[in-house]
Amino acid sequence: MKKNLRIVSVAAAALLAVAPIAATAMPVNAATTATTATTATNKPTVDLSGAGSVSESKDTVNVTPSFTLTSAIATNSGVVTTPATLQGSIEASLNGTSVTADVADVAKDVTLKNGKQVVYSYDNESKKLTNNLGAFDSQAKKAYVEAGTSYTMTLSGVGFSFGKANANKTLTFKLPKGVTVEGANYKDGKVTLDQYGNVTGLKFTLDVKAYNSENTSAVSFYDAKSGLVAPQGSYMTLAQNGDLNVNTLLTELKGKYEAMQFQSGKFETVNVNTTADDVKAELEKAGIKVDAAGNFEAPDTFTVTLNAKSDDNGKTASLPVVVTVPNGKSTVAPSVSKTIMHNAYYYNKEGKRVGTEKATRYDSVTVAPKTTTINGKTYYQVVENGKAVDKYINAGNIDGTKRTLKHNAYVYKTSKKRANKVVLKKGDTVTTYGASYKFKNGKRYYKIGNNTDKTYVKVANFQ
Repeated sequence: MKKNLRIVSVAAAALLAVAPIAATAMPVNAATTATTATTATNKPTVDLSGAGSVSESKDTVNVTPSFTLTSAIATNSGVVTTPATLQGSIEASLNGTSVTADVADVAKDVTLKNGKQVVYSYDNESKKLTNNLGAFDSQAKKAYVEAGTSYTMTLSGVGFSFGKANANKTLTFKLPKGVTVEGANYKDGKVTLDQYGNVTGLKFTLDVKAYNSENTSAVSFYDAKSGLVAPQGSYMTLAQNGDLNVNTLLTELKGKYEAMQFQSGKFETVNVNTTADDVKAELEKAGIKVDAAGNFEAPDTFTVTLNAKSDDNGKTASLPVVVTVPNGKSTVAPSVSKTIMHNAYYYNKEGKRVGTEKATRYDSVTVAPKTTTINGKTYYQVVENGKAVDKYINAGNIDGTKRTLKHNAYVYKTSKKRANKVVLKKGDTVTTYGASYKFKNGKRYYKIGNNTDKTYVKVANFQ
C-alpha cells in the first residue's frame, strides 16, 4: 500500500507567502489543509500510523530522504538567467505501508550549504529565510549553485508517527548510504518511541549533488555488442540444477546492456544502478522466491528491469529485459479451448461478477482443463497469455447441465416452428446450456445441442 502525505505546515505557508522562488523549489500542495494530528503536540510528521502494530521480526523502517537540486545558469556579467531549483521529500515504509511527505511539511529547519556558505535555509521557529538558489556570488563570481558541486543538506526537527499501537517500542531505521541521523531518541540505528508511538527532534544530514540544468540529453540503453539502441531487452541463459543466482544474472545483464548519455559533446557511460536487492524484490513481486544466497528456482521466462541515472543531469532510463530459460520451470498454465454455448459473465475467485464484460455464445475461450468449485457452483478459470487469471466462467455455459425430461418434448426453432421432427422421450437425459430464454409466446426454453443450430426445448418439459 502506498499513499501520499500532503500536510501544509506553518513552514510551508511561510515559504509560499515570503519567498516565491523557495515555494517553487520546495513544492507543497497549498490546496490541502492539515487534517491529521500525528503527534501529541500536533506537529507535522511523517505519518506511518497506518502501518499497524509491529513485532521484533518486523521492526525495520526504510527511510529515504530524496532531493533533486539543479544548477543555476548565470552570465559572465553576474546575472542569473535560470535560478537553481530544489525539491525534496522523505519516503518511509513499514509493514508494507509507504508514505511520501514533502520535506517542507515535516522539518522545522531545512538548510543547504556549500562549506560555510549558505545556499538555502528556512527556520520554522524564527520564520527566517535565506534563499540564494537564484542568486550570484559576487566574490566567487559564480552562481551559488553550480553543476557537479556537492552540497550538505540538513533537515532538523523531523518527526515520525507510528500510532499508539507502537507506543514505547524500539524500531530500526534503515537509511541509504551517505545519510546520517542524530537525535536524543536515536542510537545505533534505532529509535525509541514515546507513549504516543512518536519520535521527534531527528536531524538528517546528507550530500546533494547539483545536476546540470543546461544538459537536456536523455539517457538510453544500448546493446553493448551491436551498439544499437535497446528499447527493450532479451537474454537467454540456462539454469544450473534448476536454479539461477541473482548476482550472477545481474552481472551478465549489465554486461549485455549499457546506458549512455550525450554530455559535453560526446557520449558518456551512465551507471546502471540496479542492485541485487532490486532484482530480488522484482522477482518476489512476481511470486518467485529468492533465498538468502540469492538463488531461485528458474522459471522458463521472467523479467528483470535495469535502471540507470545520470550523475550529470539526473535523467533516468529503464530497460525491461525478458529472460528466457530453456531448461527452466514452465510458467505456461495448461489450457484448452472451449466454445461458449450461452452468453456468460465473468466472475472472480469469490464468485462475484467482474465488470460488465461477457463472453458471447459460440465464441471460443481459453480456460484451464479442469473445473473449480466456487460457492457450490462449477466454473472454468480463464487463461490469458499463458497465465491463469482471476476470471471464471460458469461451466453450465460451456459444458451444459444434464436434465431429465418428465414427458415427451418437441425441439423448437422459434416459439411457433419446430426445429425438426425429433420427439424427445420422457425419461431421456438432455444437456441444456446456460440459463433459459424467454420466447415471444411468454414461455421459457433451454438451448440444447452443442452447436449453433436453433434448437430449444421448453423448460416446462423438464423435472
